[in-house]
Amino acid sequence: MNFVRREEEQAPKPAPLWQDVQWISPLVSMIVWASIAGWAVQTSPNPRYYNTYNPTISEATTHPFHDDTVSYPLLVGLSGAISVVVPVVLEFTFQHAVSRRQFYVTLVNVLLGAVEAVLLTIATTELIKFSVGYLRPNFASVCQPRLVNATYQCSVDSNKFEKSMVSFPSGHASTGTAAGWYATIYALWTIFHRPSSLTTRTTSICRQALFLPALAPFLFALGVSVTRVTDFKHHTVDVTMGTLLGLIFASLVFVRVVQTLPRPYHSDDSTA
Repeated sequence: MNFVRREEEQAPKPAPLWQDVQWISPLVSMIVWASIAGWAVQTSPNPRYYNTYNPTISEATTHPFHDDTVSYPLLVGLSGAISVVVPVVLEFTFQHAVSRRQFYVTLVNVLLGAVEAVLLTIATTELIKFSVGYLRPNFASVCQPRLVNATYQCSVDSNKFEKSMVSFPSGHASTGTAAGWYATIYALWTIFHRPSSLTTRTTSICRQALFLPALAPFLFALGVSVTRVTDFKHHTVDVTMGTLLGLIFASLVFVRVVQTLPRPYHSDDSTA
């Protein structure tokens, strides 16, 4: 009895939960994002395109002003909701984790991955925006240019027309794509690649029924990107580049996150 009691007393306590969470990379990404966001607030867009602006020959920037079909705060809110709802629903439905502790660690790692993908995308987008200073399609209607000493100058305050000097790349396209594509590839990978606790028949039905819903986050992001062109807020090249940035960062972060997820189909994991 004393021997058993001594063994119980010497049994190691489980490590704190935070030690199993992959939080260092998301933290570094958050610091990078905060640094670039702080820099963007204090600086102005590169004036190279503004200094050579001529409304008489710049037809691409003479479109009328149009309100956003989807505002950026609304997009961020919807992207955040998608990034939370999709992993929570799928993890609770398929129950991939080998233990309750690993289940929550997996869920947190997936959610942090979504945050990291979006933050890296936003940081890169803002850095390029202010470094390039590309004019929006509606720049003329916002700037209201007038001829002064043989050069065109805006007749409104700089804090108004400078918002129309950050067209390339599209922040809506990059942010929405990062969140939407991350959720979509996670959903497809979870549904079709990871084993589940459901029966074979139920799993087959779920895979058939959930394929199109799994594409919904990415399709939503594409839809938002299209509105940026129809709202005269971005050129097609802006949306293309923004979408590409979102795809790249979401894919790269997802690859990192996948390595942190449990693999119950491994023999060493199943016996743990």
